[in-house]
Amino acid sequence: MIASVPLRLVLAGVALLLAAAGGAVVNGWRWEAKLATANKVHADTLAEIDRTTARKLQAQQEQQADLQRRLELTEQQHYQELIHAQENADRLRADLAADRQRLLVKVRGPTSCGGVPATTGAAGVDDGAQYAELHPATAADLAALAGDADRCAVKLKGLQDWAREVTAKPP
Repeated sequence: MIASVPLRLVLAGVALLLAAAGGAVVNGWRWEAKLATANKVHADTLAEIDRTTARKLQAQQEQQADLQRRLELTEQQHYQELIHAQENADRLRADLAADRQRLLVKVRGPTSCGGVPATTGAAGVDDGAQYAELHPATAADLAALAGDADRCAVKLKGLQDWAREVTAKPP
């Protein structure tokens, strides 16, 4: 039965098979080229994403370093202010305790307070108010209290400046 198939039909079948195989090979080459192009585009896209991410990370690191420098400067400034306030309070307290300085308070009325004679200021400078001098230890305690308040004010200002620096938008 095979012998009865005409030679032309066999040649046509072989030619058809060769054409199909050749078409498949050519089609494979086209798809390989498309896949290579897609892979290159994908690799280029990933490389651009990497570069963009690296630039953004670098910018964030620079902003963080700048913020850290500003915070350190602010902290140094407020630390110096705190030391200065502490020194002033200590000096005033020591002067008051040693009776090198006096602390006067305004009192009401013309009478004296508990045996302490009322004193008046220089003529023409005052509004006629009466003053009493505090005991040196009491004056020193008041100075210490005022010094504590000064230190708290410096700390509060430092905290407020820190919060402003941290929450400020980068330049």
